Amino acid sequence: MAEMMEGCVMLALSTFRKSEKAVDTAIEKAKGVKKLLVVFVADVNLAQYFIGAELSPAMREMCEVDVLKLHEKEGRENVERIAARAMVHDIELKSLIQVGQFAAVCLDLVKQEKPSLIVTTRSQRPEWVKKFFGAPVNELIEKAGCPVMVV
Repeated sequence: MAEMMEGCVMLALSTFRKSEKAVDTAIEKAKGVKKLLVVFVADVNLAQYFIGAELSPAMREMCEVDVLKLHEKEGRENVERIAARAMVHDIELKSLIQVGQFAAVCLDLVKQEKPSLIVTTRSQRPEWVKKFFGAPVNELIEKAGCPVMVV
């Protein structure tokens, strides 16, 4: 990673967490500190929700890889759009697109970058998935060590 973004606003998005309101809020908050860190997590749990259990292990892995590549591409496109918006306001932007679990990726980044604020949104996953797998945003709120705005 390049230079640290200590004191920045961190915008945390993922396969399941996308929100124009969160983007707008993060850019508005970043105007004051002129630094925005955008993380997009291609959530490894995605393929587990949508890929049928009847597949052979090799076929399942191939499908998971393809689905995650698609979501990494989507993440890059989102970050490019956000970067263009940040540039209009003279906000320095640093971005990370990573495959992983949302809370784990975000908490690792928080340790490295030390943001003053995290802006995120709740997932758009089905309610049964949230109950079964938990709510990563709650883990982020509990462990981040800085304010987390959920919009």
